Amino acid sequence: MSQDIRYALRTLQKNPGFAAVAIATLSLGIAATTAIFSVVNGILLRPLPYPNADRIVQVWPTTEDEPQGSFSPADFVEFQRSVRILNLLAGYREDALTIAHSGADPVQVLGAHVTLDYFEVFGSAPLLGRTFSRAADAATNEPLAVLGEKVWRDTTASDPAIIGKRLRINGVTQTIVGVMPKAFDYPTGAQSWVLSSKPVPPPPLDVSGDLLESRDVHYFQAVGRVRPGAALAEAQAEAAVIADGLARQYPQTNAGRGARVERLHDRIVGDLRRALLVLLGAVGVMLLIACANVASLLLARGAGRQRELAIRTALGASRTRLVRQLLAESLVLATAGGTLGLLMGTWAVDLLAAVMPEGVPRVGEIGLDARVAAVTVLTSLGSAVIFGLVPSLQASRSDGSVVMRDAGDRAATSGRGRARTRAALVVAEVALTLVLLVSAGLLANSFIRLQRVDPGFRTEQVTVVQIPLPQGKYADGKQQAAFYGQLLERLRQHGEIQLPALAFPSPLSGANASASFLIEGRPSATRADRPRAGLSSISAEYLRTIGIPLVAGRQFTDRDREPSPAVIIVNAAFGRRYFPGEGPLGKRIRFDDTKDEWLTIVGIAGDSRDRGLAAAPEPLLYIPYQYLTLPFMSVVARSAGGTGAVASAVRAEVRALDPDLPVDEVRPLSDIVRDSVAQPRFRMLVLGTFAVTALLLAAVGVYGLISYSVAQRTREIGIRVALGARPAQVTLPIVREGLALTAMGVAIGLAGSVAATRLLATFLFGIDATDPLTFAAVAALLLGVTFAASYLPSRRALRVDPLTALRAE
Repeated sequence: MSQDIRYALRTLQKNPGFAAVAIATLSLGIAATTAIFSVVNGILLRPLPYPNADRIVQVWPTTEDEPQGSFSPADFVEFQRSVRILNLLAGYREDALTIAHSGADPVQVLGAHVTLDYFEVFGSAPLLGRTFSRAADAATNEPLAVLGEKVWRDTTASDPAIIGKRLRINGVTQTIVGVMPKAFDYPTGAQSWVLSSKPVPPPPLDVSGDLLESRDVHYFQAVGRVRPGAALAEAQAEAAVIADGLARQYPQTNAGRGARVERLHDRIVGDLRRALLVLLGAVGVMLLIACANVASLLLARGAGRQRELAIRTALGASRTRLVRQLLAESLVLATAGGTLGLLMGTWAVDLLAAVMPEGVPRVGEIGLDARVAAVTVLTSLGSAVIFGLVPSLQASRSDGSVVMRDAGDRAATSGRGRARTRAALVVAEVALTLVLLVSAGLLANSFIRLQRVDPGFRTEQVTVVQIPLPQGKYADGKQQAAFYGQLLERLRQHGEIQLPALAFPSPLSGANASASFLIEGRPSATRADRPRAGLSSISAEYLRTIGIPLVAGRQFTDRDREPSPAVIIVNAAFGRRYFPGEGPLGKRIRFDDTKDEWLTIVGIAGDSRDRGLAAAPEPLLYIPYQYLTLPFMSVVARSAGGTGAVASAVRAEVRALDPDLPVDEVRPLSDIVRDSVAQPRFRMLVLGTFAVTALLLAAVGVYGLISYSVAQRTREIGIRVALGARPAQVTLPIVREGLALTAMGVAIGLAGSVAATRLLATFLFGIDATDPLTFAAVAALLLGVTFAASYLPSRRALRVDPLTALRAE
């Protein structure tokens, strides 16, 4: 074998052009495969950084409209008391936590309010100190917190004596009992965890009555750990039984509510799994195209080596020996291509991680490791077999005596067989390229349509500033409303700001709130069967600031606050769903049949796509923020001075009202809209890059085949030119040959695309997966490119000198 490899190296050194093209082609495919597999490995294949992570689950309350709902306090307590398959169940609520440390500016981080068993569910050891536990903390009333490694490093300068010290977190002095390692960041991105003083996390808004008896307010999530030896299906069955029991026992609040148990890994990855597998499939197709190209090159090269192989056969080399020698050359090419591909793949991994959309989970775990390196090596070896086997068998099958005489029908027959194999490879390249081009074309078409969607609001010169309030300092809605009201009044005095307003949720923020309600004059139903709509808490100027038109009725005014009669504005989708054929103006609703007052609809706003450009507008209720104040409102302001002017004004006024409040999240609304389509843009760009590369490789393959065909027909072309053939009579058959192969590949590729693009259906917006216009445009593009690749060699055929061609014969 070493002799074969040395001989292969000497042979390739004599043909540096061929070797460079083959290695470059392979390295492109292997680099792309390495990069995409690194992403798949980091996000999908690596286990979560927790002991026995496959036993950690997310428990979701479900309804028909909400497959991933939230727990109410009473339901959670019942689940915690009843589960047996889950030996631990803990609740948590994500929150923006303000951390103040002496001598440093306050910072705001993503964190969570958690129950006692939260860290025991994960089983991760702390970096310093300890975590919460039922044994140590069940009887304490002292406020306790655990910090993440990053916030510990940034806020306390990695103080090793932080354990036992106190920091102000959300306005409450908390004793720090532990620091978690960098790998622990659940909920995703969390950097601080505060122990709840109750068996459930604290609610984000005022809840009347006993919190632990409430089944109406759903606001937090739960994680659990499956007992050793138990299966996920058993945990699912148990959760479903508990949910059914609650639905029978409390039909007013729990009818129609179920439960779902999902592995934590699947919950974190979510819909990203399908997208990554599609990209992995696409890069596999691209690698096959690269292999087909190299195989075509080897077939052409094999035609020129028939005499060499014939001499070796005459000297006693068996066919097996020749195949082994030729495969050794393929192995050398694959090794060189794999090495270069691995190097290029490291750069591509960094590039992919840099351009990935915000919010993609586990991005920090993407990189080259032993598994990725092993896959790259296996890919290289596999590609050597794929592109090297057929050319090796073809080349070793030549009849030595015929080749040595350099004449005879059998040699011509062998040449025709080799040409048929190359033609089949070109057809396969074209078909695979068409699949990639159609997929990329559909994603590009979908993305263009998505960008053209009218969001229903204006983005020009609008800035959004998130200002969450620490509940330890602003404990109830009245205190929170007073702060926001003062801030709004101060911002109105700034001449550079037009129409400052408040809102929760702000457009495309990912946050949402919803509630069921009663309609006056309609029969009362159970809460589960009542109509439901999204909630938006806003100030009087919000709709004008954001540019949402008023279809009918009036806007809120500063007089629409307590003790005035409660009023609301609804969007057009609300009217269409709940008041079809009649106007909702003047109608009244309320959220609770005993405690809440009736809310009068005084206006109808236009629809807006606040949850995402691809999401159709849902029924929405706008409520004055004084009636529904949440501690995480956003300032939305319009200013000709841009984001900088708004940020400066808001920071100055917040500092004047409360110096301990940081203002970190300041973004132009146009950037928020742009980032909301980051994932479809990323999919389109990556798949488009693969498709363009595949198109170039397919064009090279067609060009190489036609060039080879012209070279084989030099004598024939010379005779035809000598007999007076016109240029069109020479070029047309050659071009026809290329177009015929392309047409066959297009036909096969169209059939394959119909099946392949079904996987893309969930990623498409406003376009069908079998859109005929996209299919036709891509087929036309491929035919045009391959026509050019066929025409160029045919023009070269006209330059054949008949005398030279005949003299060579």
